[in-house]
Amino acid sequence: MKRIISSRHILAAATLLVMAAGCRKNNEYRDMEPVREVKMSSYDFLVQANKTGLYDTLIHLLNKTGLAEKLKTNTNTFFAPQDFSITSAMENLNFIRKKRGEAPNWTVDSVRTGVWDTLLNRYLISGIYSLDSLRKGDGVDLMNVYEYEMSAKAISTTASGIDNGGSMVIQFSDKNNSRLIKFWVSTLTESANIKTTNGIVHMLEPKHVFGFSSFLGMAYPSQLTPYWGIPALIPGTGSIDIAYYDRGGEGVAYHDFEPANRGNGKFRFEEGVDTDVCTEGPYNIGFTFPGEWMKYTVKVEYTGLYASYSRVATPNANCIMHMEVDGVDVTGLMNIPKGTGYQNWVTVRGKDVQLTAGEHVVNYVVDAAGHNMARLGFVPLFRKPFNGTPLQIPGTIPIVEFDWGGEGIGYKDATVQNTGNAKHTMRAFEGPDTELNPGEGGFNTGSLAVGEYTSYTVNIQKSGKYDINFRVASPNTTGKVHAEIDGVNVTTVLTVPRTGAYATYTDLFRRDVTLTAGEHQLKVVTDAVGFNISKVIFIAK
Repeated sequence: MKRIISSRHILAAATLLVMAAGCRKNNEYRDMEPVREVKMSSYDFLVQANKTGLYDTLIHLLNKTGLAEKLKTNTNTFFAPQDFSITSAMENLNFIRKKRGEAPNWTVDSVRTGVWDTLLNRYLISGIYSLDSLRKGDGVDLMNVYEYEMSAKAISTTASGIDNGGSMVIQFSDKNNSRLIKFWVSTLTESANIKTTNGIVHMLEPKHVFGFSSFLGMAYPSQLTPYWGIPALIPGTGSIDIAYYDRGGEGVAYHDFEPANRGNGKFRFEEGVDTDVCTEGPYNIGFTFPGEWMKYTVKVEYTGLYASYSRVATPNANCIMHMEVDGVDVTGLMNIPKGTGYQNWVTVRGKDVQLTAGEHVVNYVVDAAGHNMARLGFVPLFRKPFNGTPLQIPGTIPIVEFDWGGEGIGYKDATVQNTGNAKHTMRAFEGPDTELNPGEGGFNTGSLAVGEYTSYTVNIQKSGKYDINFRVASPNTTGKVHAEIDGVNVTTVLTVPRTGAYATYTDLFRRDVTLTAGEHQLKVVTDAVGFNISKVIFIAK
């Protein structure tokens, strides 16, 4: 029995077969059309029709998967793909292998049998469906043994430039799990209505690619790789933007019920996940359906207990999602409150999660749809320096790099939610309001309230006197601030000078402060409101 051996053999065979088919015009099928009925099973008919080798590989695969027995005994309709179709699919697969730096030498026997079984069953429908039975205006939905829905419709071809002036054929479509026809992938029959003793066989045109649009993804799935090439860090900067799910495609990095990106974001438009421009920046995901998901390869930096969060928006009730780590639901169902629109964002919190340091895969799952998602995050509930090691004194303490640990450990804030304009990139799920700092670059905190503080693990390298410089900005003269070391006020309460604007920064010094070498806890405390702060600088005397 002939096999598809390699891409070179495939191409040569396909070329010869196309030439032969072009010369003979597939007369073996055209000659059969007036007869329409053969006294043999559907399988035996394919064997007999294999005069020029157009079904060698198909017959081999039918035997390999066990579907040959169904075509011998069961009552069914078979839309028979020619070997040209399988050749095209294998050529595409080996082309991708070559692009990935792998040998382009796969044969049909290199592909898992389960893939052939799944896809061949899309061509095999229980029951009898003749061309006449498919003349309904919108066609007929056909369900295969795996409850996968196809569609078939009788249409007239064009002849001599006249629409519908030709013969009737069947348009056979893979619906791609979509209700929208624009996402379907279709082919036509070359010959239809061959009645056998146990069913009907329709021959598909040779230009059809086997598996419609599903063969490559199933036979040679893409590898799951992080969007940026390296795993996203947890905690990182506090969140992961939802649109930066892993690369790998449908069924590997994400699952979406429609193959086209319906969003307005023009981001990852070649994939099925629906990305929109987000009012909180940069993108969100919308047009959700239950059962859709996205995966994120992450690196957990520290073992410990974490709070789990998602940033969501919806005008609908009863929307639900959850998150998994390495295939295990860790957050439980996270109920999303009904809001006023798809861009009116709120934070929802799931169960606290015990995470282990190392690389993992987070899966974000839509359970009950109708909402948008902007980001997800896991925030440590234990004290840890923002960058993993204490900040050094002398040196600069960036105000937004307060310790992890949450409310009462890394900070105290009057509100639960970060309302600053930089929350999409810095500390999204914590209380301090992080803002982009146009005056100095980087970030600042703003919208301060009396009694709020941020806390930092610091290492004072040498005992001695230091000048402490608060970088502050304010259009007012009302602001007041001080710093503590291990709970002791070391600066006294200082009044923030008027700088003219919240983005115009100046120095606010407390000089000659005596500090002791070693690891300590620094707090920056708001005593009166009306200013922004970007950093605290310790200068050794």
